[in-house]
Amino acid sequence: MTAKDRFATPWHRFLTCSDCEFASYFEISFDIENSSCRDNGSNLDGRSTREISSGHEISPMMVMMLQAGRLVMGGMRQVVAAGTRQTQVTRTLSSIDKLPYTVPQGPQGENRAARLELAAAHRGLDLLGLNEGVFNHLSVMAPRSNGEGEAMLVVEYGLHWNEVTASGLLEVDKEAKVVRGDGEPDIAASCIHRGIREIRPDAKVIMHTHQPYATALACLKDPTLLMVHQNSTRFYQRVAYDKHYSGLALAIDEGRRLGKVLGDKDVLFLGHHGVVVVASTVALAFDNLYYLERAAQVQVLAMSTNKEVELIPEEECKRTSDDMWRDIKNYSDANFYAIYRRLCRSQPSFET
Repeated sequence: MTAKDRFATPWHRFLTCSDCEFASYFEISFDIENSSCRDNGSNLDGRSTREISSGHEISPMMVMMLQAGRLVMGGMRQVVAAGTRQTQVTRTLSSIDKLPYTVPQGPQGENRAARLELAAAHRGLDLLGLNEGVFNHLSVMAPRSNGEGEAMLVVEYGLHWNEVTASGLLEVDKEAKVVRGDGEPDIAASCIHRGIREIRPDAKVIMHTHQPYATALACLKDPTLLMVHQNSTRFYQRVAYDKHYSGLALAIDEGRRLGKVLGDKDVLFLGHHGVVVVASTVALAFDNLYYLERAAQVQVLAMSTNKEVELIPEEECKRTSDDMWRDIKNYSDANFYAIYRRLCRSQPSFET
């Protein structure tokens, strides 16, 4: 059944647009027949119109997002006319969000982009309360700033995540030697990340946190992430579990062991410890941590009612997961770059 079959008539609802510069309420009307969506509303400074159009069938996942009042927006431009300001946003459903920064081409540009995104990830996770003190660790593999090979970008040990800047990140070689930057990396970061990448060389980005709800699940005798919510289905058959707590990870062998337990999955629950996610981009790793925590939060809250939890049927889990991962880059880019822009307004020093 297509989205057109499911929704033959236009519909509308109200939502709060949290991404807007001014507090706004928009009325959304969705016309499946024309495969378009338009929302009209007013803000504190004039009228606003947002339009999304598509030349192809709207996917079921996009319909679900529209039903929930979630619109993924692209570039924005200001139009001033007759003393009022209008904000108009237009993007196709298949487009990819533009980068919120500009870097030159070549290895130096790639290094700079990785630095900007990793610094934003530290600040963003701190903003969302998903880190723990000055510990936990994130890394990304990137071309060295001098163009000679590749290095792992990590934060200096002891630096709080709200202090992280793009230029302050360390470059560490495959022997864990700092080849650019001042200070030393967290030894646990060096051991875990290097060891995992020996087993999973495709893991360009690795993020390890002690985020509260996911870590709470990791402390249970059965830490399984249950398929109880739409966010849970994102991780359908993508999670591994390590129930062997072995203290602080201070040797590369522990990283190799974790890499083997992780296998071909995207998420690893560490018993009595926290979680690890691996991904091909900073945006996807960040997004996985965010939605993993939201899924765990819903599960913990549902279980706290002491009532029986209803699981989503297996076939629906697979279908929903497939729908999500078919366009996962667009979803993750939209969320992460929205956080990036928010940081540019509230904590611009991270780009220095």
